[in-house]
Amino acid sequence: MQATSINSQERFLVEPPRNTPIVREVDVLVCGGGVSGIGAALGAARAGAKTMVIEKNAFLGGAATAVLMNTWNVPVSRMTGVAREVALTLAERGEGNITGPTFPFDPEGFKQAAVDLLQQANVEVLNYTWIEDAIMEGSRIKGVIIQNKSGRQAILAKTVVDATGDADVAAAAGAEYVKGREKDNKMRPMSVLFRLGGVDLGKVIEYCRSQPKEYFTADPNFHIIQPEKGLVRLSGFFHIADKARAAGELPEEIHYLRFEGIDVAHGIVTVNNSRVYGVDGTNAWDISRADTQARLQNRQLKNVIRKYIPGFENAFVIDSSPTVGVRETRRVRGPYVLPQEDLVAQRTFDDSVIRVWRHMAAGRDWHKAEGGEGAPNDAVYRTVTTDLTWFEIPWRVFTPNKVEGMTVGGRVLSVTHEADMWTRGQYCCLVTGQIAGIGAALAAEKGVTPAALDVRQLQSVLGKQGIDVGSAAEKLMPQAA
Repeated sequence: MQATSINSQERFLVEPPRNTPIVREVDVLVCGGGVSGIGAALGAARAGAKTMVIEKNAFLGGAATAVLMNTWNVPVSRMTGVAREVALTLAERGEGNITGPTFPFDPEGFKQAAVDLLQQANVEVLNYTWIEDAIMEGSRIKGVIIQNKSGRQAILAKTVVDATGDADVAAAAGAEYVKGREKDNKMRPMSVLFRLGGVDLGKVIEYCRSQPKEYFTADPNFHIIQPEKGLVRLSGFFHIADKARAAGELPEEIHYLRFEGIDVAHGIVTVNNSRVYGVDGTNAWDISRADTQARLQNRQLKNVIRKYIPGFENAFVIDSSPTVGVRETRRVRGPYVLPQEDLVAQRTFDDSVIRVWRHMAAGRDWHKAEGGEGAPNDAVYRTVTTDLTWFEIPWRVFTPNKVEGMTVGGRVLSVTHEADMWTRGQYCCLVTGQIAGIGAALAAEKGVTPAALDVRQLQSVLGKQGIDVGSAAEKLMPQAA
């Protein structure tokens, strides 16, 4: 075998050619097993495709499990597609609460529900596996190179879905993309979430109710006190954060305290507060730095929460998210770039593939790239509220320019930075993943590129899988004689 040579002057290695074994050939290969990947795999498999999903973690779920972000900002009554199915499954198992304006759930329960649903759909799941590169034939993607304990291998597919959250496969394949905010490439902050046990929620609620203006953000969807329904969500505590920051007990980045995904019966609270700015989720050194810095912030947060908020005196850390939460990196550029203006205006599209409901408002960015989240001059947390509203997403944002044979779902969609705030939520990612998977399956079946699909036919299959395609549904209804 030819030896590796080192070019020390130009700082690179020259690797010898190698034979990489092809270990699988499938109809649809889903890259990423987070919420969008789960949706994509279920959508593709239920559309009749031989489907496989690849995930780097030991388990599925991404932001819902690896990041512990266990609240969706939409009532279950407004959910569509497989997201509604997942929510109802968790509720039936006593691992999710469907009675309120938001949907809190148990992340461990989510892990198992995802596995159960994928197994029922005969999806092959390969965890502990990294995607190394795209296999290209001209501008068409034919599969990916992977690396795991079994070594370097190849998987071939008729169609590939990029559900990586970071457009890793699309970028490797040569697709057009942007990273972060268009004007300066800045990205939303990263976080590590953690859960506290041993919380006396009755005492916490009594404390908050005594002076609500001191403890709550303006948006009622972020402070819910309905313990009789098992629903509690608290966000604010501005004066406590100010006092702790002035005393050097909290870093300058933290201006408020936020508790969600609360298990009322067991006194378990998810803390979503660490914020690390100026980091790039596609840079390994930045990710490592963000993880370290966020965990340091969490130790400070735990001490402040225990010290200043009645009911948390005996709280202890149950766990923290095994991976740092990345909110924004790459987004592809497709035949259409969806702007926030379309969403605010509730623009309808002939090629609409989903009508999404969520609590949102124009200009409402919960995680600004420049920081200052929850600060006195941050209207988003101090004075602004949101409404339950809807918007449509067209098929044209699911296919990247310059790459054939690929669809994208979740955070990878062809949208602007401002529109991403509307589409990046887990519920939306789960269903846009499902749409990407169905589109990939139809393209594989018909031997065409996803961008060339008959959209009416795609919309019909989406409807059969329980997805509200929006205004376009009226055109699919059979005409009266």
